[in-house]
Amino acid sequence: MSSGTRLAKAPFETYTLAHVSRMGGQTANTLRELAFGLETCSDESIYHHTIVAMRSHLALADKLTNDFAQWTRNSLHNDELAVRLSKVDVTDGRSLGDLRNALHAIVLAHMEAFPESADQPSESTFYFCEGMDVAVPLESAARTLEEFRKCVQEMNGESFYLHFVAPRTRQETQSNDFSVWLEKSLGLPELAGKINQIDMMDGTLEGAREKILQLLDTEKKLT
Repeated sequence: MSSGTRLAKAPFETYTLAHVSRMGGQTANTLRELAFGLETCSDESIYHHTIVAMRSHLALADKLTNDFAQWTRNSLHNDELAVRLSKVDVTDGRSLGDLRNALHAIVLAHMEAFPESADQPSESTFYFCEGMDVAVPLESAARTLEEFRKCVQEMNGESFYLHFVAPRTRQETQSNDFSVWLEKSLGLPELAGKINQIDMMDGTLEGAREKILQLLDTEKKLT
């Protein structure tokens, strides 16, 4: 039986995300205040402004993948610091504490190197927010490679993020839902490995989707 018609042990079930956010009560109008906020805000706020924010920023081409970097560029007009903040990779297995420390250290180092930047007023206020993701099941599911390809192609951006990017942001996970299902349920470990090697920090969500679809098409042609 070819991999294209092989039935999976369990179906791939598709979910999407609903994100509920609220104001956290802290604000920043200078770099010094941002540093204080990064040090003292809740873990939920760090999660909201990095991991949650990443799924919207990855759809853009400017590579600024968290809200702190966006605010630094847009309100403080500090491109150098914005790029450094954006290079903190939230998909490499860091804990929220590691993310907080990395971001905080970058801001402190910049203020030490450029003391005059610490109290430069911003053009707009940064509001520290908190939020919670809720996974909502959808009707679409797949039992074959062909059905799986259709799911990947047609799922919305929130669903694609949930299945492909979000699992990598959990410290215990170094894979994604697509690869896990392809290996465990459909018995395609090589294809699963190739999909897992796609670097989300080197492109957009839609770019990653296209790479996955190409790998699925190649797999179908080889069988």
